[in-house]
Amino acid sequence: MNTKQQILFTALMVFGALVFGMIIAGGLNLTEATRAEEAGRAAAAVEDDSRTAQARRIEGHARTSIDSFADLAEAVLPAVVTVEVARIEESSGPDFFFRRSPFQRQPEREAEPDEQRLQGAGSGFVISADGWIVTNNHVIDRAEDVTVRLEGREYEAEVRGRDQETDLALIKIEAERDLPFLPLGDSEALRVGDWIMAIGSPLSFEASVTVGVVSAKGRSFGIEGGPTSFANYIQTDAAINRGNSGGPLVNTAGEVVGIATAMAWAENIGFAVPVDVLEGVLPQLRAEGKVRRGYLGVQIRDLEHIEARYYKLDEPNGAQVQSVQPDTPAEKAGVEFGDVILGVDDHDVVGTRDLIDYVAALAPGESVELEILRDSKRITLEVVLEERPAQVAQSEAPTPAPPREEATDWLGLELRPLTANLRQRSGLDRRQRGVYVSGVSARSVFAERGFQAGVVISGIDDAEIRDLDDLERVVADLDSGDLVRVEAIVPGGQRFFSVIEVP
Repeated sequence: MNTKQQILFTALMVFGALVFGMIIAGGLNLTEATRAEEAGRAAAAVEDDSRTAQARRIEGHARTSIDSFADLAEAVLPAVVTVEVARIEESSGPDFFFRRSPFQRQPEREAEPDEQRLQGAGSGFVISADGWIVTNNHVIDRAEDVTVRLEGREYEAEVRGRDQETDLALIKIEAERDLPFLPLGDSEALRVGDWIMAIGSPLSFEASVTVGVVSAKGRSFGIEGGPTSFANYIQTDAAINRGNSGGPLVNTAGEVVGIATAMAWAENIGFAVPVDVLEGVLPQLRAEGKVRRGYLGVQIRDLEHIEARYYKLDEPNGAQVQSVQPDTPAEKAGVEFGDVILGVDDHDVVGTRDLIDYVAALAPGESVELEILRDSKRITLEVVLEERPAQVAQSEAPTPAPPREEATDWLGLELRPLTANLRQRSGLDRRQRGVYVSGVSARSVFAERGFQAGVVISGIDDAEIRDLDDLERVVADLDSGDLVRVEAIVPGGQRFFSVIEVP
């Protein structure tokens, strides 16, 4: 082989080795193009697996996302129940309140009996495979019989626990099989604008699904003039109607985040108890059938900005003590009318909910330390909690701020001496001193702060107001821009106070 042939042979060998190496590398998926293709195939496989998981029913495990609300409905519906109840009530019929399920009277008869058996329905959802079910207390309240309908079957149910303050109840059914159930989520993590689905039996239309968003959080309101609930309600525009009560609100992961409870007399406004509230009372409901809460015995309301200025606070944080119930833990510990509670134990009290929720979560017999602002001084009082009595459930409830109007004039009050006749008419003690307000101008700063005709002014700051002379003397010393605390008494003897800014 000559020199040229040797060079050619060597070049061919080198070229063949390169081609063989590329073939081997391609077979081992080592090229950049092949890596990208493999990554794409892996991602598609993961996505397919995820879609498959989303189609499964929720039976004790939560999903993380959905492709369609239909997937979500298919997953949660098997664990949502209809709760049917029968009540015995007087023939005058039930009290139709917007929170209650629709109870309809039997057809009229010529001789109507003194009592009637009324049928009603609400909703609920299974929370464990052995048949524990959550619903609203007002759904099963005063029920003689409770029946649960689940996936076409009927079960007799037993009421195992109920709590009026949160309007939650726990019932139990016995089934021959493990039941599908819904996992509990985290309502605190909800954000305004998050998608939400409500499931229940509105107007007896079973397994109805509506979808909306979280419209607001932290809503509070009373029940038929009774106590303000402990629950900071979730507001939603998902349709909630009569019969939805007790049904679940679920997030897009299929987790319960609320319990449908109320509808307002307006379109697209419904309310639900946050599931975090349910989780807080669930252990006691299962173990004892009721909830025992700590109790102070005070009526409180939030501070306003003008009052924060009066107390020389940077922010309107704290809970004003509007009254102290007699023979209660608060009275025994020395809490007084007019105190501002700034903290409980090591927790700041920004508003009334902070104090209410903290105390209510403690057991009777436990002690708390209250940080109190009184007469420009901060003091600490130790209070031994007692059990919250149901009949005075409103004492720890926040008092709504009085209605306000624009104020342009100073005073604007029609004042009269507090005579014996006015004391008697107002239901006041005969020894009560003060000045009777017979009229309040709509332009008065006092009208702005909620004063109405019939109240008795009894004090301004540290000065006792016994008569008109006292009032005139104190008012004469006030300057424009001064902040003063005016104490007053409403007919019946309930005291209140409000901070007034002198115009």
